[in-house]
Amino acid sequence: MNNSTRKIGSSHSLTAALGAGTLALALLLAGCSGSPNPSNPGGGTAPDGGELRAALTGEPDVLDPATSSIYTGAQVYEGIFSKLIDVDSDGGFIPDLASEWVQDDPTTWTFTLVDDATFHNGEKFTSEDVKYTFDRILDPTTASAYAGLYEQIDSIDAPDATTVVFHLKAPFGPFLTNLATNGEIVNQKAIESGDPARTPIGTGPFEFVEWVQGDHITMKKNPTYFKEGLPHLDSVTFKFLPVDQSRIDALSAGEIDWADAIPLQQVSALSTDPRFTYVTSATAGIPDFLAMNTTQAPFDDPKVRQAIALAIDRSEIKKVAYLGTGENGLIEVPTGSSWYDDQGVFAAKPDIAKAKQLLADAGYPDGLSIDYLGLSQYPELLKTGQIVREQLKAIGVDLKISAVDVSVWYDAFVSGNYQITSAYQERTIDPDNFYSLVLKSGGPINTTGYSNQEVDALIAEAATTDGDEARAALYQQIRKIVTADAPLVFTHYETLNYLMNKNVVGSEITPTLSLHMENISLND
Repeated sequence: MNNSTRKIGSSHSLTAALGAGTLALALLLAGCSGSPNPSNPGGGTAPDGGELRAALTGEPDVLDPATSSIYTGAQVYEGIFSKLIDVDSDGGFIPDLASEWVQDDPTTWTFTLVDDATFHNGEKFTSEDVKYTFDRILDPTTASAYAGLYEQIDSIDAPDATTVVFHLKAPFGPFLTNLATNGEIVNQKAIESGDPARTPIGTGPFEFVEWVQGDHITMKKNPTYFKEGLPHLDSVTFKFLPVDQSRIDALSAGEIDWADAIPLQQVSALSTDPRFTYVTSATAGIPDFLAMNTTQAPFDDPKVRQAIALAIDRSEIKKVAYLGTGENGLIEVPTGSSWYDDQGVFAAKPDIAKAKQLLADAGYPDGLSIDYLGLSQYPELLKTGQIVREQLKAIGVDLKISAVDVSVWYDAFVSGNYQITSAYQERTIDPDNFYSLVLKSGGPINTTGYSNQEVDALIAEAATTDGDEARAALYQQIRKIVTADAPLVFTHYETLNYLMNKNVVGSEITPTLSLHMENISLND
């Protein structure tokens, strides 16, 4: 998971078709100079120039894409780096540093690379950079949270400067999606001679300028960016404004131009406010859940976890904590996803009588007291905890809430020093992105300590099975077991909202949650 701002740790994946294709290429070119801006209702070319002042919900941890573990880090560094491929707003794969790709056989992928990309330190981009990037992620000494996304890579060949070949250990369904989400390409010289955590160097549309701790990060236009006509902006400054109202106040006062994470109680009013442009997505978002530490009592007993799951009323959480926005989260993806399947999900509806019986069977006929670690800076999650506290009273559970700063919360969460808390996993598109990282035994973001060998085997089988239909059937099996074991309980699927001044054009929410600031322009 991620630390200082929504959302923590993770990955994503899609089921889009193989290859670039003419439509995907047309979509890519549509963002270039001289082409209509698809986000500009008036059409025409997007104007160049200007500084965008953007507000984020917090400060990044680091700007090294291999080691950053919080979403605000990704929001910044994705403008500095490029990936082999990307995902458009409709979920289709599109070219980035790779102009073409083909699956030679079930375990071999060949990518043809662009030959005109240059790193911000002047180093020419080649296939060796691709090989170095993924070898580094997979190196245990890097301690990358994303290593699990690429563990099926057996070896990488770079036969020439513009060709890279991935050899996989087995067929791997989420491979393209993982490349398109957590596959930022780095340069070996830049990594080994500089400070990748604080001074990132990529081939992206913007170059890093400065990081003023506690205040802002600035990046400027990359004059040698390999995509003609992009970016439109001269610079982007990310201000760190963790207090919800502070972002809205700054936008209203003209101190910033763009903000994410609109306070939910203001979505209705601000989405129709003529001063602003409002952007949302019904399918790109974040699953929120209750995480229970299965390595400590009382949550080392599945009956206790099942009792908690059966006492949760998601509709009340949606109504009160999220003010009616988003969806009643039952699984890791939203209802609009092609992967959505709620068949056989345990505790899809509350059952207080059964929950009480489970607690009694676990040795708690008179109930018990548990400690909830709350996040002060994320009101929806903290409110979820408060609602759950009231709901658990019906089964005799006393939930004591301790609200802490996000850095304290994160340290406790990743070290397993908690009983129960609210958490989230951003950029979950393919189910493997959630299960391999969050629930597989020893997974890099498995903070519940959950371990089930049958589930591990099914996760591995689903990832290496050809065909979405066959994979979907395996994920149905996984969900039946995992929801019954209940190391975590999905509470909500949170949709995202951006708000900006009327002159900001081209901002959209994509499945990978990348901001794609290169496509944004400022109209007069």
